[in-house]
Amino acid sequence: MKPVIKFIFHLVTPLILGKTIGKLSTRSAPRQYKKLRQPPFAPPRKIFAPMWTFLYLTMGLAHALVNRKGDRKASRLFKVHLIINYTWSFLFFRLRKRQLALVNSVMIWITMYAVLSKFFKVSKLSGFILLPYTLWTTFAAYLTLGSWYLNRNK
Repeated sequence: MKPVIKFIFHLVTPLILGKTIGKLSTRSAPRQYKKLRQPPFAPPRKIFAPMWTFLYLTMGLAHALVNRKGDRKASRLFKVHLIINYTWSFLFFRLRKRQLALVNSVMIWITMYAVLSKFFKVSKLSGFILLPYTLWTTFAAYLTLGSWYLNRNK
């Protein structure tokens, strides 16, 4: 594969997969989100689609830059992290297993920290590009915890 095509592939893959998996697992998300009691600072649901579009593109960019450096371990770690990330919507919305989604959020955060550390070692720019995602991941874990706690009896 030509380097430019490979770069573009790595750039857009997280977004394409994220959107596809999101559509398959969150059809009832707007209704569910509206019915759930939310913790303080929970954003309106309209924020999530543009935010995840931005985040998946920045994740793809960071991965494309690391991949260009040829670090296969960092790339594999990122892919494992993505799989864990994609599982959250399925657990939270499709299965309505909020407690499992909370455990998944912790796994997302732990693997995100590992990816961030590895990416910083391979490419400082990639590490910096992932910082907004790292912040959002932390906020998302808080939202998952709050949502589970406030709705645990439902």
